[in-house]
Amino acid sequence: MLARDLQSIVLYDQDGKFVGVRRPSSKLPIEINGNEILIEDAIGSTGLDLKVKPSIYIGSVLIVKPLALVFVITDLEIWALQDGSTVVVGGKTHRAKLEFSEEMNRLLDKVPELIGANENVVDRKSTAT
Repeated sequence: MLARDLQSIVLYDQDGKFVGVRRPSSKLPIEINGNEILIEDAIGSTGLDLKVKPSIYIGSVLIVKPLALVFVITDLEIWALQDGSTVVVGGKTHRAKLEFSEEMNRLLDKVPELIGANENVVDRKSTAT
């Protein structure tokens, strides 16, 4: 059976050969493979069943948001060690290693240098010229 518009139903036999067309309200029987078939009514259905379950949506958000943050937030470490008047700065990251190196250089360029015992602050950029 094939019902395209629910106004008429196209009927085929077991071999897939066309047998005929009937309207549900026609009350005309049709014989297919030795059986007499009478189409009384046709009801349309998609076969889809939609259900609303808020717990599923909430659970999905609670799982997806932290998972997205894992890929957005870069895990990095920065540390500094002072040995007398020398400060050693280092760091590591698992992702974006080239960008991390460039960012570290930008941050260190913004740190002022201390010179002498009276600790006069001198900007690195002004001393580089």
